[in-house]
Amino acid sequence: MIEQEMEMTKGKPIHTRKIEINAFDLGDHRVLVEGELLDTRPVGSIHHLLASIRVQGPDLTITHVDAEMKRIPRDACPEALPAVQKLSGLRIISGYTQRVKDLIGDVKGCSHLTSLFLTMGPVAVQGYFAAYGRKGTARAPGNPAFARLLNSCHVWREDGPYVRSLMAALKKT
Repeated sequence: MIEQEMEMTKGKPIHTRKIEINAFDLGDHRVLVEGELLDTRPVGSIHHLLASIRVQGPDLTITHVDAEMKRIPRDACPEALPAVQKLSGLRIISGYTQRVKDLIGDVKGCSHLTSLFLTMGPVAVQGYFAAYGRKGTARAPGNPAFARLLNSCHVWREDGPYVRSLMAALKKT
């Protein structure tokens, strides 16, 4: 139903944003997250940005930040690049989104890079759990990475059936 309504209301395409994010296991509880943002319009590409963060678990601390502007619409855009270094040392825990906005949002940085780094945080968490989530005490409530997942969505709510069954399984071990 929604898809049909969207087809009927679609007009001429004017702007497309594509974001791709990949996470890589670097070993020793380290994850590399690489992101790419591409904005295009009928005249061609207007933004092509690359960013990466290295994250150390289990507390999900950003240990390295990098960003590159491959294509930009304004000569002054690269002036915002040094601001991304403020993310180094930031933990990807509750409040991450607001902290990123406080550090590099608005006039303090580039709105496109801010959007990219905001999207990369949850991928770092999921990448970390893909690599280390079944090892040792990764799913124990005292693990900061596990705490980041609690109450992050409907399924991971503390009083929900998934978390209750996980806690029950932990008590058995």
